[in-house]
Parts: sequence; structure tokens; C-alpha cells
Amino acid sequence: MTTIVQSINYNEAPDTLQSEIAVMLHQVWPDACPMPGVTIPKAHEKELNARSFYLHIDGKLVSYAGVVRKTIKHDGQTFNIAGLSCVATDPEYHGQGLGLRTVADATQWIERQGDIDFGIFTCSPSLDSFYNRAGAWPVVTDVVLIGSRNEGALSSESLDVVVLMRLFSEKAEAYESILRHTTINLDFPDGQFL
Repeated sequence: MTTIVQSINYNEAPDTLQSEIAVMLHQVWPDACPMPGVTIPKAHEKELNARSFYLHIDGKLVSYAGVVRKTIKHDGQTFNIAGLSCVATDPEYHGQGLGLRTVADATQWIERQGDIDFGIFTCSPSLDSFYNRAGAWPVVTDVVLIGSRNEGALSSESLDVVVLMRLFSEKAEAYESILRHTTINLDFPDGQFL
């Protein structure tokens, strides 16, 4: 039984792996993720240069976490950000610590990059302790995350999720005052969010 977390750039992942990811995401979130057919639905937009972290047991994909990256402007400053995305574990394998290991590896990868100013993403309030245990991701109650400034854009407030954030660079720490008690715009196309 192989239980080593593997990693690959999502854009370079073979179709078989992208299909496995899509099937598991549909299994975990049937209303949000379409079941793959002839066309494999993309878990991550190509432009986000996602890094995939995943675990196979007996040849079956059982846990997944993506890390997406982008550059944003906030309060006159430019920041390189990263966030966890599409985190899922096959329900048959819950309670074995596989999701914790996958998220821990993804978080450690973000820490090692050296060019990420801060990490930020959202999750259901019921999962905040999971992310804290897996990667020391604290909830920041004074930050609102929005997908864009467009009318009807997704936001952490409208989705009833909590925002998790970690500062990684000296620059982010120096500008912590503008990254707290604020609204951070991800500048995503409509419908996308972290």
C-alpha cells in the first residue's frame, strides 16, 4: 500500500489523473463539480498554475489538495498569493488522517516556495480546526475575501465561509496592517473563488 503524498503541476498531470481528480471531486461535491464524461472538467484554471498533491491507496485516488497561485494588487501593493483549492478525501477513507497529510504537504510546499507573500482561502466553518491542525491555518475574522469587484461576485460573506490566512514573506509581515481589517479582492473571473 503506497501512502506517500505525490505532487505534480496540475497542468502537466496526465488525463488519467485529472479524470480521477474530477471523479473524486464530483463524489465529494456532486452539486458543485460535474461528473466527467468525454470531456474532463478542469479542477483548476490553467492560468492559476496549480500544484496538485494527492494520495493513492491500492491504485485508487483517495485524497487531493490543489494549491493555486496568482499575483494580486491590494491597497497599492503587489502580492504573490497562494491558496488551497479542491481539497477532498474519498468518503470511504475519512478518519484515517489522509486529508491531514495531503494538506500538510501542500502547506509545506507553499512555505518552501520563497516567493509567496501570503496564503489565503476559505472553508466551511466546520472545517477550520482541520486546516489549523493540518497546516497551522488560522481563521481571520477581520478579513473579507471577494472574487472580484463585479456585481454579484462571490464573497466569503455571501457564501457563509470563514477566511484562513497565513503570512509567509517579510513583505507581507511588513504590510500586515493593510492585510487585516480589510476586504481582499482576488480579481478572479466571475464564478471563481478560493
